[in-house]
Amino acid sequence: MRTQISHLTVEFIHCDLAGLVFYPHFYFWFDQGTERLFKANQLSYSELMRDYGVAGMPLLETGASYKNPCKLGDELEIRSWVDQWNGRTFLVKHQVQHADGRLALEGFERRAWIVPAPDTPKGMTAIPVPEEVISRFTD
Repeated sequence: MRTQISHLTVEFIHCDLAGLVFYPHFYFWFDQGTERLFKANQLSYSELMRDYGVAGMPLLETGASYKNPCKLGDELEIRSWVDQWNGRTFLVKHQVQHADGRLALEGFERRAWIVPAPDTPKGMTAIPVPEEVISRFTD
């Protein structure tokens, strides 16, 4: 399983009045981690569109479990990986750690593999993730 690792420093813009990271920023960082993970496997969004006709990978479910708060000035490491492939959907997990190794939080995103389907009411449909794509995420 391949893992994407990002580093960041908590800045004032990320914090609430108590100096703690305001939780929506974690979801922004999760989304960023997913995009970087796919790009690191030569599957940038533009490549997904061009090579596989993917119209997007929308969120179906998200969540996070908070362990230790993140504060202004903290150095964080964010790890992202695909934990499960389930036909038309996949589960991306994220783990945020402090520089000293303490776990800050764990999160997940369940996403769908979507292609245009003009003849359907929503104009798109979920299809199975190609094996060729899945193989790029395994060592």
